[in-house]
Amino acid sequence: MSHILIVEDEPTTSWALAEGLADDGFTIDTFRSAEEAMAWLANGTCDLVITDLRLPGMSGLEFAGKLRRARVSVPIVLVSAYGAERTTRELRRAGIVDYFTKPFQVDALRRAVRRALFENVTRRVPGARKAA
Repeated sequence: MSHILIVEDEPTTSWALAEGLADDGFTIDTFRSAEEAMAWLANGTCDLVITDLRLPGMSGLEFAGKLRRARVSVPIVLVSAYGAERTTRELRRAGIVDYFTKPFQVDALRRAVRRALFENVTRRVPGARKAA
């Protein structure tokens, strides 16, 4: 099953995200900062990242940019208690595939995660979209 990293400094939100996605059978690892997640990614891999926009230290958007520059090609879903501070075009350029404002519907996030994982697989596997 797919492996998801959750980068969220608010324990209640981190727990809610992990619980909601674990029900779908995903393997979940949670981190309180982007720096912790980057350190983990130095020796590990994942299939998708969910990150808060405002984190202590590096922001979620900076984290997404750093992943992209390091050629870590995974879909990234951004969550925030604040409205979109950037245009959709800027978010896409940073590798953000979807954006949710807190509070969000867990079911909508679960659908977005499944869609992003599916689209990531079909981009990597020739002919996969035709077979799906």
